[in-house]
Amino acid sequence: MFGKKNSNEDIQPKEDFENSNGVPGLSLHDSKLDGEVENPSPDEEILGYQSETLQSLTPPTIVKPSILSQGFEFEGTIRSTGPMIISGRVIGKLVAGDITVENEGFVDGEITADTLTVKGNVLGDIRCRELTVGPAAHVDANSYFDTIEVQRGGKILGILNKT
Repeated sequence: MFGKKNSNEDIQPKEDFENSNGVPGLSLHDSKLDGEVENPSPDEEILGYQSETLQSLTPPTIVKPSILSQGFEFEGTIRSTGPMIISGRVIGKLVAGDITVENEGFVDGEITADTLTVKGNVLGDIRCRELTVGPAAHVDANSYFDTIEVQRGGKILGILNKT
């Protein structure tokens, strides 16, 4: 396929080929011109020639976590499409799919997440699907969640609302 081309060979289109309309010429997909749809070969599906197949074969985009390190202080709104790890201090609003507040982390404000794991301190309002409060955590918040897990030693205060 990728070998050397012989200089004596001339590649010429075939003039005697007729497409589906009866006109001489070249055609790659004659049957599609007549309204017929042929099923793609397995190779075409794997290579993604079909748009539906390409979408189903495309792996999900992996997003690296956003990390707010210990010693870092932030005031305002933080939004992330990927996971977020908080080891510093945040005053404001956090929005992400998966948020972890580490042992040395502190958040005072609103947290909106699919999954929230608190190992440090959180004050304010929490809205999440899954809430996990670790053994050294302290949560003082109005919490809205589908499921909650409070590990032995974890402290949680405020209004707890199962949604």
